[in-house]
Amino acid sequence: MKGKTANRLVIISALALLIGSNAVLADKGETEKLYDFDEKVHYYQTKLDANNYHLEIQSDDYQHFKNQSVFLLRHADRLCRGNPFMLKVTDGVQEYDRFPTKPRAYQPPLTVLLQCETKPSKD
Repeated sequence: MKGKTANRLVIISALALLIGSNAVLADKGETEKLYDFDEKVHYYQTKLDANNYHLEIQSDDYQHFKNQSVFLLRHADRLCRGNPFMLKVTDGVQEYDRFPTKPRAYQPPLTVLLQCETKPSKD
């Protein structure tokens, strides 16, 4: 009996993990506040139309900027379903200071327009 229960728990856990890892697709024109647990990133996502999104990744500390950048590339690939995409960064790129001598000033959110390319249809 223990074997069957353990197998069921493993299957349920795997299904919950798969369901939770699906790409989040916002409704057109609606801004959603979301959180990515892998990269620990808070972000806003707005679907502008079928192939265009506006993403605003909330600023944290300088060390976290690398996570935000990696998240951006991975999330763009998920939203575009593996198709080629173009990112236009409109604000929020942080400067690199190896040894900052003063407290870091407030950084605006990393703001990006994402455009997914569609594969040409074979007519």
